[in-house]
Formats: sequence, structure tokens, C-alpha cells
Amino acid sequence: MRTLAIGDIHGSNTALCTLCDYVNFRSDDTIVTLGDYIDRGPDSKEVIDSLIELGKNHRVINLKGNHEVMMENSLLSEQERYFWLYNGGEATMRSFELQPPILEKEDIPQTYWNFFKSCQPYYETQNHILVHAGLEPETDPEDQEENFTLWQRIFETKPHKSGKTIVCGHTPQLEGYPLKLDHAICIDTSACRDGWLTCLDIDSGHYWQANEAAETRSGSI
Repeated sequence: MRTLAIGDIHGSNTALCTLCDYVNFRSDDTIVTLGDYIDRGPDSKEVIDSLIELGKNHRVINLKGNHEVMMENSLLSEQERYFWLYNGGEATMRSFELQPPILEKEDIPQTYWNFFKSCQPYYETQNHILVHAGLEPETDPEDQEENFTLWQRIFETKPHKSGKTIVCGHTPQLEGYPLKLDHAICIDTSACRDGWLTCLDIDSGHYWQANEAAETRSGSI
């Protein structure tokens, strides 16, 4: 059995589909996506469609990122909506064939709101804790505040009291390669910034990558 983590997709559906074909998922794989499926890239709607389809034949655990929360919060006030739009939400609206800046809940089919609601804050294995951004070091995973799980940068993280390695996204690695620290691994490899989308086998350290040009490469951390 493999536990495979996929980093921030950000509307890069060509990279996602290419990566899925390249990795060649097995029936006993657990696939954990680390959040930030939407915004910035051109195909946010299609990314969610692809993940829903992937989950029909594989065990897929989708974590929630700060961009999903920003989109949900955009319904609360004009200030929250413009904060989301400023951070890439306009691209998401256009992927749903909507014209910014006005967004009503009914503009987006309920399937997509349900997808956001189903996303989990973290996923834990024997040796790793997978989360979108980071963890407060002295707090159990189930008691973490969103300020850490959604917004913390990897360079702000400290070793977690569990001794487990944190696997996260959220902090873009502009050179396109995963970042490995003693206590944490970041696999946001800038898919929406002409970089790469990464899938990491968290136990072996092998990774596969694909980009929006449908190119592939692999390596190990």
C-alpha cells in the first residue's frame, strides 16, 4: 500500500490529469490531496470534476486549503469576496463561466459546495501528518486552529510533538522541486506559476511531477 500526497493544484487540470496517468495509481493506494484546488489557474471547476471522478475508483482523501475557505467566506461579505478575488478567485469564477465580481451561492452548483464541505483538515499515518499548511507543535492534530492548518508557512513550522513528519503544501517552491526539512516536507511546487504539480510517495520519498504543458519528470527527496 502506498500513501500518495498531491500538492496544490490551483486550477491546473492539465497537470493533474497528466500526473494521474503518469503515476499509474494502484487499487490499494491512498491518495491525499493537500488543498488549494482552485484559484489562479484556468480550470478550477475542471480540477474539482477530475477529483470527484478520481474518487469513484480510488481511495481519495481531499484536505481543505485556505483558497477553498476564502471562496466559502466570499459569500459572507463584500470585503471577504474581494479578498478572495484578489487572491485568484476571478479565475475560478471564469472557470464556472461567471463574470466577476458578483457571486451568489446559487451561481455555483451545490456539488462543488458539497465538495468543499467534505474536505478534511488533516490526514494522519503511522509516521506522517498531512495538512495544507502547518501545525502548532504542541497541539494534537484534531485540536489545531485554522491559523496553523491553513495559513502557516513551512519555514514557520517546528517539529510536532508526535515526532511525525509534516507533509504540506501552501508555501510555493518556485524552483519546482519539493522542499525537505528535518521535520517537514513541502510539495507545493508552483503548478499555477509555470511550475510543476507533485505527487509524493510519503514513505519511499519518490515523487512524480507534471506541468500544464503535459510534461513529466520524477525524482526522490
